[in-house]
Amino acid sequence: MTTETLPEWEPDVNSELNDEAVQKLPSRGRLVAIGVVAMLLLGAGAARAWWPEAKADVRAGTTLVTAEGMAARYGIDVNLIGVTAAGGLIEFRYQVVDPDKADQMMQDATLLPIVVVEDTGATMVIPRPHHAVDPQLGATYFFLFANAHNAIHAGSRLTLVMGDTRLEHIEARG
Repeated sequence: MTTETLPEWEPDVNSELNDEAVQKLPSRGRLVAIGVVAMLLLGAGAARAWWPEAKADVRAGTTLVTAEGMAARYGIDVNLIGVTAAGGLIEFRYQVVDPDKADQMMQDATLLPIVVVEDTGATMVIPRPHHAVDPQLGATYFFLFANAHNAIHAGSRLTLVMGDTRLEHIEARG
């Protein structure tokens, strides 16, 4: 078995790939940096498309009321705003104190409850009116809606907005 060595490579001065051309090629580090920046830009665009747009604060222009004021205006006494289903749902539970006013609240899409997290401004909206029901005095009813982006946790301080009124500082239960 014979061992031969390969001849040493000598650049051809007439070749198209001379030293000047080699220096013009981007370095590996520069290519990696360009790739990372491109991925970050694509990721930011995807996140922007997925994340909800910042909207005007639904609390603006509403009148602050007490729990008794909310009951007098809409015929309901709010019993609970709680996190359920392993954090994936929010339960809004209320008791009817005036069936006629409560019926209006249940049927009018502009009066559907909106829950706002006081710290972050995250807003949870009931997506559609309550199922058809004839509210009974003293009966308890509820809405379930998605806890989008896991915005509400047990202990979160919330504001309930209904129509042109708001009830503040409700603590979410878990």
